[in-house]
Amino acid sequence: MAGPKVPVKSVKKVGSLLSELLEIERQVSARAHELFRDHGWQAGRESENWLQAEKELLWRPCAELVETDGELRASFALAGLTAKDIKILVEPNHLTVRVVTKHKGIKDEGTCHFSEFHRGELYRSMVLPSTVIPEKAQAEMKEGMLTVILPKGKEPARKKIQTKK
Repeated sequence: MAGPKVPVKSVKKVGSLLSELLEIERQVSARAHELFRDHGWQAGRESENWLQAEKELLWRPCAELVETDGELRASFALAGLTAKDIKILVEPNHLTVRVVTKHKGIKDEGTCHFSEFHRGELYRSMVLPSTVIPEKAQAEMKEGMLTVILPKGKEPARKKIQTKK
């Protein structure tokens, strides 16, 4: 790994991913409600409003997840972002990448007629096909690509529980 290192936070508290997802759902729901109101409370457009809200608030970059014998390697296309902008959360069976993106148009140099620069929140969360060791995860940002290396760990021991009569 030769690019700038990206801090990786291992998450030990169960449910932290769920609380993040619930907050994102709340934001999307609030925006979908605004769109519903703006469209005159017109019934039958609920899915359209929800998808528009997601499109406005969330950016899903291209991603790839490759597994070898000893590790998982996740790659994300994040052109225009720097390592300090990125938050990575690793749990034994989940990987989450988040960034709040901000694009400021250059208004002093003329009228912008077209822009596809995204403003909002980048959010990618994936269930991992193997258990990883969060504390040993590493990440780097190089030439617009974020690469996260996740060393595989042992599956948690399973425990049989007897039911009481």
